[in-house]
Amino acid sequence: MSSLKFKVKRLQWKNSKACLAVLVVILAIVFIFAMALRIRVLEPLQITDSSMYPRHKEKEILWMCKLPQCTDKIAYNETVWATLRNGESIIRKVIGLPGDKIDFSDRGRVKTPHGNFRWKDETAFIQRRHLHIPRKGDTLRFAQLNDIEEDYMINLLIESGRKFYVKTTLWQGDREIGIERLGSTKLGNRQVSLQEIDFLPWQDRYLLEEQIFHTEPGDSPIQIRREFYNEEDSTQITELVVPEDCYFLACTKGAFCLDSREVGYFTRSHLRGRYVKEPRIAINTVRGFVRKALAAVMISKKKTKKEAAQPESDAQPQKADSTKN
Repeated sequence: MSSLKFKVKRLQWKNSKACLAVLVVILAIVFIFAMALRIRVLEPLQITDSSMYPRHKEKEILWMCKLPQCTDKIAYNETVWATLRNGESIIRKVIGLPGDKIDFSDRGRVKTPHGNFRWKDETAFIQRRHLHIPRKGDTLRFAQLNDIEEDYMINLLIESGRKFYVKTTLWQGDREIGIERLGSTKLGNRQVSLQEIDFLPWQDRYLLEEQIFHTEPGDSPIQIRREFYNEEDSTQITELVVPEDCYFLACTKGAFCLDSREVGYFTRSHLRGRYVKEPRIAINTVRGFVRKALAAVMISKKKTKKEAAQPESDAQPQKADSTKN
């Protein structure tokens, strides 16, 4: 009789609203855990182009670890998820770390303290250049920067939200030439506008300097110089304290893909995640937990159906025994 009562109570419990509420809570916990893993720990990203070929193929899914343990320990040659200043996401390879000195050749070869790298069909570096990737707290003095470092410094100024304007001058050796002289130069097939001179990239400025050098009398080099001033009080900006660690990111394709060659350094806050080859442990843990919970629900339903018929079959023999007695 006690076993019958136990089965009846268990059947009543499984058919009660309390049991349903417990199952709902379990599934809700599983869902919240899975979402927390998705939002805080791992995120799948799909490569939408061939910019990382042959390392990663187009449409390949990469799992990005977003934990501080991942983004605070980024190493050379790793694949990372970064965001541009407009919020667009890109996946690139790390070829320069804070404090590194990098040399670029005019044929797309890169030399770093950690190894060498080469872009295929690289067209951005029309002349050999070198740069020093700044660390957090470094002081960049503008008078000591070369043309490419100056461009990247401007990007850091813009990212910091600082309001400034640029004064551009043209020099032949120690003699200043009228800036309007640049209005007679061309980039490709178009005439150069004086309104764009202030923020032309170093490659374009180099080409303009070469054009003027071959048309201007004298052997002294031509140089486009820029000075930077605060909009608020017109005081000159001569240095910048770097607010964050900086990284140099590159696509592996070579030409016609956006990376640090065009946009400059990526600061630490713009690195969203690091590619992990084997995120299966965390993923399988969640999947296993979900499968067990669903399996428990299905088994519970099957037992409920079986036990719904058992009380009647168990009660009949007991009734016969009482009559016999």
